[in-house]
Amino acid sequence: MRVDGRDARWAEHRSSRRAELVRAARRAVHHRGPDLSMDDLAAEIGTSKSIIYRYFTDKSGLQGAVGAAVIDDLRAALGEVGERVTRPRDRIAAMVDVYLGIVESSAGVYAFVTQPEATATAGALRGFVAEIEDIVAEALLPVLRHGGGAAEEDHALAALWGAGVVGHVRSVAERWIAARSTGLPADDGAPAVEGGIAALDRAALAAHITDWLWTGAMGVARRSRNASTRTETDDAIGDPS
Repeated sequence: MRVDGRDARWAEHRSSRRAELVRAARRAVHHRGPDLSMDDLAAEIGTSKSIIYRYFTDKSGLQGAVGAAVIDDLRAALGEVGERVTRPRDRIAAMVDVYLGIVESSAGVYAFVTQPEATATAGALRGFVAEIEDIVAEALLPVLRHGGGAAEEDHALAALWGAGVVGHVRSVAERWIAARSTGLPADDGAPAVEGGIAALDRAALAAHITDWLWTGAMGVARRSRNASTRTETDDAIGDPS
């Protein structure tokens, strides 16, 4: 079927304008927070709601478009990590850091696209999560193969482990960013636990998550006990009494 030149130009213009509105909405949410109404968004973008509705059916449609842009950024960053880092543990550490970086760089945008009412993003988010699970599972396969398991079983276990990794990182990241959003340090009226969570910087949290995922709870506890034993031994040796 022949495509009219005017139709092609109009489609290109519409696509360009839509992408421009997505970028503008993302900036507005980044600066003003995730709870902006459509009136607020239109004012921040510098247009009218009627113009926005020409390109997006409703707020959920706009959330879905912003969410797709965030997902594209995260997918690209994780793909780069997957190519650059080869050791399984280091790859997981890098992926955790990338995810936390996306969340930390704009907590408002992250909340905007993952809010329960953002139904338009649900399908894209599910697909994104599944893709990340596959990437993580691939990183874990060499570890499972060292155990001498069958190939099919390795892939099945890696898929489950990948799902667990992604779910864990998402949950921890969201708890961390929620604690930080209070803006209260541990000694300034915030509950001790939330204040302690908020006090963790990204690098420290990424290191903890990597240890939890790679070593496991018992491994982390065992390593802590060993470190404590070494410290006590060193203190005893260095004690002149």
